[in-house]
Amino acid sequence: MDDVDSAELVTDLVVVSSRLTRAMRRVVGNESDLVALRALSVVEQYQPVRVGHFAQGYLCSQPAATKVLGRLEEAGYVLREASPSDRRASQFSLTEAGRARLAENRTILVERMEPYFEALTPDDRLSVHRALGLVSKYLQEQHPVDVDEVQQDETHTD
Repeated sequence: MDDVDSAELVTDLVVVSSRLTRAMRRVVGNESDLVALRALSVVEQYQPVRVGHFAQGYLCSQPAATKVLGRLEEAGYVLREASPSDRRASQFSLTEAGRARLAENRTILVERMEPYFEALTPDDRLSVHRALGLVSKYLQEQHPVDVDEVQQDETHTD
């Protein structure tokens, strides 16, 4: 095969991504654990993160983001601090407990999902690894969360 239609590639990626997400939900088992894992991952990626930036990364409204971050703070997984650039706004970072919870959940996912990938040949695993790297790079370059835009918006909403 010399090439694959880009629409077919995107369709396949969406289908596989959905299946992988469902498989991870079954592995985690508890919806609140999955919500926490996803939220902690977003905080980890953008920390220190303000509410609006978190909302963009988590794909929710700012009021929903405030609630999610509040629950994480109550659980001791994130630390709320005043933003150095605007003392009226808050920013959030992972605590040691948050990092430990994230690592624990990722370890469980890896342990339970690894057998599926062990069944692949070394060449196939290398191909998957390369493809994931390409997709990740594309997403970082083409679809970043715009920090400046979020910070301007938060000046008016936090």
